[in-house]
Amino acid sequence: VWWMERGFRIQQDFLAKAAHELKTPLALIRAEVDLMEISDDARKPLLAPIEHLTRHVQQLLLLAEASEPLSYQFADVDVHEVVADTHTFLQKIADEAGVRLSLAASEQKVIWRADHGALFTLLKNLIENAIQHAPSGTEVRTTIKQDCICVRDWGPGIAPEQLPMMFARFWRGKHRRDNGAGLGLAICKEISVAHEWSLTVENRHPGLEMKVSQTAEASATSLHQATLG
Repeated sequence: VWWMERGFRIQQDFLAKAAHELKTPLALIRAEVDLMEISDDARKPLLAPIEHLTRHVQQLLLLAEASEPLSYQFADVDVHEVVADTHTFLQKIADEAGVRLSLAASEQKVIWRADHGALFTLLKNLIENAIQHAPSGTEVRTTIKQDCICVRDWGPGIAPEQLPMMFARFWRGKHRRDNGAGLGLAICKEISVAHEWSLTVENRHPGLEMKVSQTAEASATSLHQATLG
């Protein structure tokens, strides 16, 4: 087992170092293109691959960080606030896709023991993934309960045999609107493992639902903290 862990650590270190090394030259190339005396129509096709590679590099850095236990700082986090911040952050993307973001939650405060930034990243990736698969004119609904957070779209769903592949690195669903790196859900999985949460996916006919669930012990603690708050 030790040699597998060592191999995994070497791989993670390589990903992090490679991504860091790519950040600076990509930023310099972006600056050079921005300074070129050309029309916006000529600039856009030059910037598109740079932005694509920059997104890949950012995702690789997030994956390396999510895989490192020492990266997390745990505290009591208000789940409603994090979801609200996530919706605000993704509103432009949702508007461009013609998708409505909705929230289903009780008025009772829901407190989870979590790293605030990691929870935001996890929810952002889940909701953004749902937006990318949701047909225009439909909604992406986030449901908050004491023991779980669910994100559902009303899209085409996924073939049952592909469900186990959804959290694999570099796997991408064929119905996505964007050309992402296929790392967003893998990052969600790493964050869930670090928090000892379960992350599951289920076809809802129509659509797909992803659920982040706490253990029974953590849920009971969260409920107690919310009551005290």
